[in-house]
Amino acid sequence: MSPHAATLRRPTLEWFAVTLICVLLTLVAAVEGWLWRIDQTLYDGVLSTWTRPASDDVVIVSIDDASLASIGRWPWSRRVHAALIDVAREAGARAVVLDLLLETASTDDPGADAALARAIRDQGRVVLPLAQATTGAILSGEVHPLGVFADAAAAIGHSQVEFDPDGIARSVYLWEGFGAARHPQLALALLRLIDQDAAGRFPPPPIGEGRDHQHWQRADWLRMPFSGPPGTYTHFSYRAVLSGEVPAEALRGKILMVGATAAGMGDAVPTPTSGLSRPMAGVEVQANVFDALRRGSAVMPLSPWVSAAVATVLVIVLMLILLYAEARAGLMASFILGASAVLLAGLGLHLGGWWFGPAPAVLGCMLAYPLWSWRRLESAQRYLDAELIALEREGTPLGLPSGDAGRGAADPLEQRIRIVRQAAQHQRDVRRFIADTLEHLPIGVVVIDQMDRVILHNERARHLLRAFRSDALLSALRALPWPGYLPMRDGLPDLSGYSGTRQFELTPDKKRYLLVSVADLFSESSSRPGRVIGLADVTAMHEAQRSREDTMHFLSHDLRAPLASILTLIDGYRDDPGLQAEQIPRIGRYARSALDLADGLFRLVRAEGSDPKDFVELDLAGLVDSAADEVWPQANARGIRIEVDTRDAETEEAIVRGDFSLLRRAVINLLTNAIKYGNAGSRVAVSLKAQGTDWIIRVSDQGAGIPAEALPRLFRRFSRIVEEGRDKPSGVGLGLVIVKTVAERHGGSVSVESQAGEGSTFELRLPLRSHAAQPVGA
Repeated sequence: MSPHAATLRRPTLEWFAVTLICVLLTLVAAVEGWLWRIDQTLYDGVLSTWTRPASDDVVIVSIDDASLASIGRWPWSRRVHAALIDVAREAGARAVVLDLLLETASTDDPGADAALARAIRDQGRVVLPLAQATTGAILSGEVHPLGVFADAAAAIGHSQVEFDPDGIARSVYLWEGFGAARHPQLALALLRLIDQDAAGRFPPPPIGEGRDHQHWQRADWLRMPFSGPPGTYTHFSYRAVLSGEVPAEALRGKILMVGATAAGMGDAVPTPTSGLSRPMAGVEVQANVFDALRRGSAVMPLSPWVSAAVATVLVIVLMLILLYAEARAGLMASFILGASAVLLAGLGLHLGGWWFGPAPAVLGCMLAYPLWSWRRLESAQRYLDAELIALEREGTPLGLPSGDAGRGAADPLEQRIRIVRQAAQHQRDVRRFIADTLEHLPIGVVVIDQMDRVILHNERARHLLRAFRSDALLSALRALPWPGYLPMRDGLPDLSGYSGTRQFELTPDKKRYLLVSVADLFSESSSRPGRVIGLADVTAMHEAQRSREDTMHFLSHDLRAPLASILTLIDGYRDDPGLQAEQIPRIGRYARSALDLADGLFRLVRAEGSDPKDFVELDLAGLVDSAADEVWPQANARGIRIEVDTRDAETEEAIVRGDFSLLRRAVINLLTNAIKYGNAGSRVAVSLKAQGTDWIIRVSDQGAGIPAEALPRLFRRFSRIVEEGRDKPSGVGLGLVIVKTVAERHGGSVSVESQAGEGSTFELRLPLRSHAAQPVGA
């Protein structure tokens, strides 16, 4: 047998075993009545929550504490009872049940018995009780009413009730007697007197069957459906009826059941509906029995096999649910099916008068879940033990030492906990290692799973995509300008059928270039691949390439041109020394032009390679003065006056961190530019001003100004502005590029404002030494 088949077979066999155990337990519990006490408690609860209305023609006349206080101590004279029966007869009562034992003659008033007998005879429908005669604990006979009363009564019945093993009175026998079950129950005797048709449903048993003159005989067991708790029926005090306080209309046509309810003298019994209140008086129990018999609403207990069948079905249904459902659903099903057994029993009791014990079904449902869960936990434990042992044998990941190596535990649970703790720590180490590695990669990485969710990404990816949440990352990736020829899936390239990595150079905006790598990420659990996307910023490479191209253009054209001219002049006049000497000034101009080109390129390279860590503190005021002195000869040659304003530095030190020679060269370039483009005989102003946390060096000229369309090209390499009507300026267009590069390396900036005919103003902004920003490219 294959391991897979064995894995499937074992849980199935265990399921059958657990099902069989639960079914057998419920069957035995139902048939043997192991849970009878729980069933009786459930029966009492159901009966108490769904009662029937009491008959309004049944009235209880209570011999209560108030009557004893008014009439006197018990026993009363039988003339009192005669007077009560006369009141009932005069009021038109339908019948009277006198639930009092009248087995002896009155000794203090012999005429009282005759008076009571006459009242009973005159009323015509008086029912008297008989009781069991006992000698010690042995039933020895019957206690009948006194002969004069028995002859006068319309009917006699026994008032016995049955007590279950828990001491609760829930039923009666309709026929009882010593030697033979020939006496009807007291309520049945009343019913035979009131309603012959209803009483016909409960005929007397044949006297010949079960006749035994030495034992008390019983027949026709009846379980009572009580109308409610004690006090449900209308109660009138014996004293109130006797004194006329109760109007005759309240007694007319009623069935009066007279009995003792005073504390200490009544035959009160606990009933299913008593609950935590007082027990129910015997006379009210008789009222409940009478109502049940008249309505034909007795409770019919079903066979224990019905309870067993219901329990078996529910247990099998529950086990089928547990086989396929999750643990939470199985737990809910256990409670629901157990409650449904109780509900089914309650519905049967109130709708059809049938009752079966639901406790075995509840027991089966409550046992099925823990037993099956135990077996499932055992299976899970075996599997986890095997996996934990295999995991421990594999060793630690990444070559990390085991913190619990060599330790053992006598307790198997402690051993498992140790292995799980070690595996969890290793997992955390791996995740931390992966996260740290990912964060320190020089490229951006985004990992997308099969459901198009971002599961991994690093800071570089967030920076390159300008997104800082997982959903924003996915949206930013989909918004990239992917090539139109690519097949797409969910807004990203679909690499289906392509093994390996594909790379694309994309431009999310005009200033940046991204090299994007896309590869599929496959999983054994899904046929749909995820994706791994790498992002590298190649903008600097593009800038370097453009710089190289510009430099090559410079070397091949601007620098090559003067050198070629020099060689041409030398070679052209080689044979005529006189003419050759005349070309020396021209050769000098070409040589100085080539030298200026080389110097400009050198200064630009030096500015781009400056290291902010080598910067020192310097005074801008002295730097500005030195730069102005440097360009004075050029200005004087054109008749231009240079005005220097560094008054702000007199009140506050103009100290910044930087490279003195580079900053001086930047200011010189701005001044040279102003002299070159300014009008002859005009003025060039250079000032040093404090503004917030910055120092600003302004250089203004009085030239023709710069056209607005030319402003964007000012700070580009080898860019020169040639105005119409003016000579082409000298230089190669590196001066302002050097200024821009120096400013950015010092954490500052350069800007220009110009209007046609009014000149231009350049601003070199540098931060204070305590507020210096991180230089670009540092």
